Amino acid sequence: MILIGAWSSEAFFYDAFEDTQLEFHGDGTGCHAFLRPYGQDITLFRWKLMKDRIEFEEYFQVSIEVNENTNEEQYSTESLENNYSVKFFKARGVNVANQEIDVIAFYSPLIDGVNSQSFGMISKTWDKSFIDVARRYEQDIL
Repeated sequence: MILIGAWSSEAFFYDAFEDTQLEFHGDGTGCHAFLRPYGQDITLFRWKLMKDRIEFEEYFQVSIEVNENTNEEQYSTESLENNYSVKFFKARGVNVANQEIDVIAFYSPLIDGVNSQSFGMISKTWDKSFIDVARRYEQDIL
């Protein structure tokens, strides 16, 4: 099993309110996105696989909020210099549709304030990547 692809904490349960997704791209870039109604927090990172660890280098974050009455979007951005390494393991699991899928699980929550530790592989079209959404905002501050 490889890491390249899209992973979701919601692969194991239906939750109408929030999801945490990870994207690992083959070029060593990726992002994690905390998604909730009317908002999302996306952090871009570079990554490297080291045996049972993933080395992360976070470099940009965008928080997007949408006013539910006006649909007006407000956002804030931040440049980051966070480097850390996280131990994980790979496994096979069963998703909410009772299908066997690839799973990555971290020994502690990957994202501060978010309890998700396990992520199931999901099918996702890369033309709707969260990394592309974040890069649009990244260009605004360059």
